[in-house]
Amino acid sequence: MSTAWQPANDTEVAMARALTDADRAGFFRILATADLYLPQVGPPQAGADETRGQTFITGEFAGQTVLPVFTSVEGLAAFSGAYTTTSYTELRQKWPTPQWWLAVNPGYPIDAYLPVEAVEAAARGELEIQIAGEAIVDAMADDPEAASALLDTDEALRAAVARADAAGYFDRLLDAMVVVPTAHKVTDPQEILEEGFPWLVAGVPDAPAIEVFTSAETFATAHPDQGPSVTLPFVLLAGVCPQGHALSVNPGIPWGIEVPADQVRSLLLWQPRDGSGEGADR
Repeated sequence: MSTAWQPANDTEVAMARALTDADRAGFFRILATADLYLPQVGPPQAGADETRGQTFITGEFAGQTVLPVFTSVEGLAAFSGAYTTTSYTELRQKWPTPQWWLAVNPGYPIDAYLPVEAVEAAARGELEIQIAGEAIVDAMADDPEAASALLDTDEALRAAVARADAAGYFDRLLDAMVVVPTAHKVTDPQEILEEGFPWLVAGVPDAPAIEVFTSAETFATAHPDQGPSVTLPFVLLAGVCPQGHALSVNPGIPWGIEVPADQVRSLLLWQPRDGSGEGADR
């Protein structure tokens, strides 16, 4: 069975078509008029005033606190069971914190990350916004050393496991450059954003996994033949990992972990331990 993403409704069909046609303004015009689904901490109380006392679910993406919204209930389900229906107009009017950004469909091919007020300018064609994967890949292309330089995270991850510090582990992992084995050589970093990317799938048929290593040394330990691989930010991997696949981080290493398939997308909304991603009351 294919695990490739599929649009869940007419809005997502139209958004995907706009991206395929390179119609970024059209993409944001659709967003500006669509029903949006805002994750909630829990189901609203009967008769409650939804404009007061609401706790937002926020996260951090590439160092920026974001408020996630989704264009389908199906997309939201990977992150939260509870939600409220809103619109861009309502979000714009009631935006809780000016410094926060809007995260549209985080972890899916029709995603965008931008200041909430920028949606209107993008819809008018006055501002070009890249999807997250494109922005990260372009940043890597602008800095040739970034693709080959791995942050020395191994010791930090090992220490986090030793002290049972899951928060510290994921804080560091989400900032890391990682090595991902591939089925054949990848010559263009843009391939990571394409459906035909040569993922080297590990695990078993009923529980496939993508291996990821936080250093050249851990990669060589597991793959002494030094097969083909690609180096990329872990946060990008979490966004483009095939649906239904777990992430096996440093497999075979005592301080490795496995992120279950149903939790991979949630890493994009990881709340840092320093509290910068905490929710706020409206």
